[in-house]
Amino acid sequence: MSIPGLGQIAPQQPTTSTTNTITLRPFWEWRFSVPRSSPTGAGATVRLTSGTAERDGTELALNHTYVFPRNTQSRLLTYTGGTLEVSGDYDDSSVAQYGTPEHSPQLPVLNLHFALQDLRAAAGKSGTGNTSNNNNNQGGSSDGVVPGPRVMICGGKDRGKTSLARTLAAMATRMGGQPLVASVDPREGMLALPGTISAAVFGTVMDVEDPAGGFGVSGTPSSGPSAVPVKLPMVYYVGRERVDEDVGLWRDLVGKLGSSVRAKFAADELVREAGLIVDTPAASVAKAEVEGLIHVVNEFAINIVVVLGSPALHTELQRRLGTEKTPHGETIALVDLVKSDGVAARDKDHMKFNREAAIKEYFFGDAKRTLSPFTQSVGFDEVAIFKAPDDSDYVDDQTTLEQAEISAEMSHWTLAVMNASINDPPETIRQAPVMGFVAIADVDENRRRLKILSPVSGRLGNRPLVWGRWPEPYINLLG
Repeated sequence: MSIPGLGQIAPQQPTTSTTNTITLRPFWEWRFSVPRSSPTGAGATVRLTSGTAERDGTELALNHTYVFPRNTQSRLLTYTGGTLEVSGDYDDSSVAQYGTPEHSPQLPVLNLHFALQDLRAAAGKSGTGNTSNNNNNQGGSSDGVVPGPRVMICGGKDRGKTSLARTLAAMATRMGGQPLVASVDPREGMLALPGTISAAVFGTVMDVEDPAGGFGVSGTPSSGPSAVPVKLPMVYYVGRERVDEDVGLWRDLVGKLGSSVRAKFAADELVREAGLIVDTPAASVAKAEVEGLIHVVNEFAINIVVVLGSPALHTELQRRLGTEKTPHGETIALVDLVKSDGVAARDKDHMKFNREAAIKEYFFGDAKRTLSPFTQSVGFDEVAIFKAPDDSDYVDDQTTLEQAEISAEMSHWTLAVMNASINDPPETIRQAPVMGFVAIADVDENRRRLKILSPVSGRLGNRPLVWGRWPEPYINLLG
């Protein structure tokens, strides 16, 4: 019997999955990547069958199956030795072998962690019995109590800065600490969409399977279940890819984030003891980039600067900070770490894929959790959308947000919902924290209506929306 149309279906070859066993000795690591064009789309599957292993400081559970999605570039490290069973789609697979722990680039990181733990213990002793709250002191001390270590990680492009920040945070959490982690690199987006800077307390385990290693949007509250306890970030919207595209705004928002950190230190003794880890944008010895790092040091009262794989930058910062002290009277220590040879370079296509995946996950979830975003139709007169003026429209440093004329050009852009009122001055809106994000699914200029996609139901009310210049418009989320 012939069924119409059946002959047009190409025969499907059965797929086979080969399971490989990888044996790691102490301080060895398995490095891998999952291609963007994964044939099955299932990613790489990993199971720890014996020993121990971890990803950026977060331990893998024994005999638990982990799935790493497309575009993941990572490594699994062991300090004691372990055996992995791996299958699925992955490439660039290799085992980094070291004759002794002293040859491993991870040993200096481990030593840094223990040094930070000593400083946290000292901060805990100095704060014993002191429960008064006073956030007027720069750096967030309470009645003169010195916080735990405030670490800034800096270096050039593709040096492993974010991975180091995750590792130090995860190690501190495993020791029972609750460190604050901040990212002032708008290109990345920590616990938020790209184009933002943010800070959050990391007091619980990170999601090992997250493409961002635990720094992605899956670690924040949503309308669906979460694989790990969620974090509650304080987010500010830059709306630019690079700091130099709006240095003034970035510096202002870094100051706002620094104030939030000081307030958290003053309010929470455990967080104050654990201290702060700050991830920064890629920087060279160019004057503007060094000044940006100095601004971060000042706003967060940094007392430890880790320079990763950038000897020239280390020398310049040593010259600038060698005689400086924090508001607590501490000498600023500089730590020069060698870049690991396992750090993977990330090209433009890799970063673009990650941005689009983050936006899609924010609204629709991922393979582990499905979210149901809310779609609403609103009139042009029911929303207030602000935008930063084009570069050619800047008149002076006082130029700030202006109300945007709604047009089809806004289609498929993601807008920030600000924790402010549409009646607030533009500068107040510009520097307000972010409540969340919405996507413009469609603009009907004839009917003067917008179709807006939001992660949860509810009207926008009088909350202003801000239209940034980056990240670029995503494909139509609604198909």
